[in-house]
Amino acid sequence: MNKAIGLITTNYANENFGKLAESRPVATVPFGGRYRLVDFPLSNMVHSGIRCVGITTAHSYRSLIDHLGSGKEWSLDRKSGGLFLLPGSIYGMKRFEGKFLLRDFIQNRPYLKRAKEDVVVVSASNKIYNMDFTPLLDQHFASGAQVTLVYKEIADAHMKRGPFLELDCSGKLRSIQRESAGNAAWFLDCFVINISDFLALMDWYETMDYIDMTEIFSENITNMKIDSYRFDGYVGAVDSSYDYMRCSMDLLKREIRSELFDSKRQIFTKVQDAPPSKYLSGSHVSNSFISSGCVIEGTVENSILFRSVEIGKGAVIKNSIIMQRGKILPGAVLDNVICDKFVRISEDSRLSGNRYTPLVIGKSEQI
Repeated sequence: MNKAIGLITTNYANENFGKLAESRPVATVPFGGRYRLVDFPLSNMVHSGIRCVGITTAHSYRSLIDHLGSGKEWSLDRKSGGLFLLPGSIYGMKRFEGKFLLRDFIQNRPYLKRAKEDVVVVSASNKIYNMDFTPLLDQHFASGAQVTLVYKEIADAHMKRGPFLELDCSGKLRSIQRESAGNAAWFLDCFVINISDFLALMDWYETMDYIDMTEIFSENITNMKIDSYRFDGYVGAVDSSYDYMRCSMDLLKREIRSELFDSKRQIFTKVQDAPPSKYLSGSHVSNSFISSGCVIEGTVENSILFRSVEIGKGAVIKNSIIMQRGKILPGAVLDNVICDKFVRISEDSRLSGNRYTPLVIGKSEQI
């Protein structure tokens, strides 16, 4: 019997993504050669036995609908349960910390009221990890908690964006902070909540529907039993183009790649078949992530190529990301560059950014 339903929020954005999120929500930013960010929380839920998942859509939802379709790739094209695309409010969150706008939940109250399950797993889509939610749900039920927040213990909190959880020795929530330093419990934008308590909070705060759920939890620490669950695996947070580049380059590390794409817990995505990549005479590829359908004549180092990318003769790609159907013509040199889909870079071009501010070329641009 299913223990929970799922709810994934995508109605938020910020200016630090630049051209990467101009025409799409953060949830559908391409990642890892063939995936979208939303694939990770959605696959985590499916692998954990959750067969009913709702996704609150952002204002620019076209790419989200195109990617998810009926949910077939995640086995969510079902007669009972399945995938539900839920309307998000016109004005979503613009803050780094805000991923759970109460207005979006209130607007979709019927989705929760009709559920036969007692709890809902709520997740954002900007953090990348491969997690089995089953132990989380087991702990939530066993503890009798009303809310269980998921966190990761980190030693470099000054390098991360909050929120951060202050916990007592038993793991109960004492406070939620926006900033921290040194060792801290980093909130992973994921929590479990009893549906009855969720609906009650919506009723209590209905006139303040512009606030985030984490603010509500912070205000009700003494009124509710709010527990925590520790996750020890790899977590990549994508809140800017710099974060996106850094998390993408993490995939070049074998141990991280093996954990994220565990063969027993695959990350599902929209199927797009392509032939094997072709490495022509004179090509040189080292420490790179190459997807299917590519044709390479030049040099690729420490980079990620999505499906059907063409690298011309004498072109040099270093520390860069070239998304689907990008075409780099002969002699071009790219270093610390992110090229969105369908980009064309002309012959002998020289483009470079740096590790902190990668140069982003927008979708379908020609340089």
